[in-house]
Amino acid sequence: SKEQLLHVAENHIFSLSIRDLASALSYENMRHGLAKMIYALDSEDVICVFGPDATITRNIGRWQSGFGYGAVIRWSDKGVFFPEMKPNSCGMIMVRMDEIPSKEDIIERVASVEESDLYLDGIKLKPDFGKGNHFFEFYKTIEVSPDIDDIISTDCYYAIMHGSAQEKKHEIYDAVNEGEWIKTPLGKISILDGSKGREYYKKWKKFNDFSKRRREYLIKEVLGDIKIISNLTHQGLFRKNEIRLGVHDSMDASYPKGKALFPVALRWDLPLHIFRGKRNLTEEVIKRANFYERALETGTLDDLCNINILPHGGGYHIELPYTKIDVIVTSIVNSFVLSGPKPVSKIDEIRPKKDVSEFGTMIISNPRELPYTYRGESVIREVMEYDLGVPVAKLQPLMTIKI
Repeated sequence: SKEQLLHVAENHIFSLSIRDLASALSYENMRHGLAKMIYALDSEDVICVFGPDATITRNIGRWQSGFGYGAVIRWSDKGVFFPEMKPNSCGMIMVRMDEIPSKEDIIERVASVEESDLYLDGIKLKPDFGKGNHFFEFYKTIEVSPDIDDIISTDCYYAIMHGSAQEKKHEIYDAVNEGEWIKTPLGKISILDGSKGREYYKKWKKFNDFSKRRREYLIKEVLGDIKIISNLTHQGLFRKNEIRLGVHDSMDASYPKGKALFPVALRWDLPLHIFRGKRNLTEEVIKRANFYERALETGTLDDLCNINILPHGGGYHIELPYTKIDVIVTSIVNSFVLSGPKPVSKIDEIRPKKDVSEFGTMIISNPRELPYTYRGESVIREVMEYDLGVPVAKLQPLMTIKI
């Protein structure tokens, strides 16, 4: 039944997230996506771990398929893929430079790059420095650990470009329509297996490689002579049976273990934090988070001990006062009913047995248009609380470009 599936899915979700409306919505939505996966796989060997930055996704297709953001999802079958998760190879490249250009010079260079005919692998690039939550940001150091001062020098400047390869995104996103649609009690889900699954994974690897090279190519076009510190994906397939939606792999296989430097970018008015990766979660953290008994019961303890999760940012914060979420399931799309304590302004707005005004309840099918900002230092405190990484530097934003 729907209720049994949702209960099983809930037992396989572990959240380290800050508790707010964005993370609560993500959790509720993920229950449905994970439940459909469990049904399609005919296996309970599925796990989802939310990081401190768990939040909504503003990608409507991904959200309406039942998937939130700021999480790692793993499943047992390495030959089955779920294209509705829409891995987009989004990531951040961090670079060092001796001098920071003037804002006029930067704007001119960015505009020039956006107007130029630039090609990579014969594909014309469409720079997206300001699209959505993508950005170009410049920094100076605030604090640097002595053991990385050869990499992060206090007399240099730094830049991060956040983006993905929108030129080839359709190759991955369109795979949803190539999959087999499995009907579940909670709606349908698209899967790719066999030769289609193998082809999909090959496409993904090429796509991710292109996206990384694209970030490097574009930042060099804008800034010229630079030193690359890291170029890390935080949204995509990290293994055949693992997707990360907006979180780093703290033991990212593209770098020597423990050597990669991971930026965690908060709002533009707050410092950028840089971490060294480490294996997580520790058994002590698993017990302190009250995961241990449930992990033993569900057989997910080994996965939890090697989930290696680290946020890439603060995540969206929804600026609404609702505290209660009800989900209405339909065969087409789920609706989320938001309600909760809210003061009324007129006596005639009060209805019996209701704790909100008549206009207070909101019903949405996706959270894209909800008012939002980005979380702040609270996410960094959670990273430290759960021992997810080793803090090695803090940088001060000097200029943010979104054009």
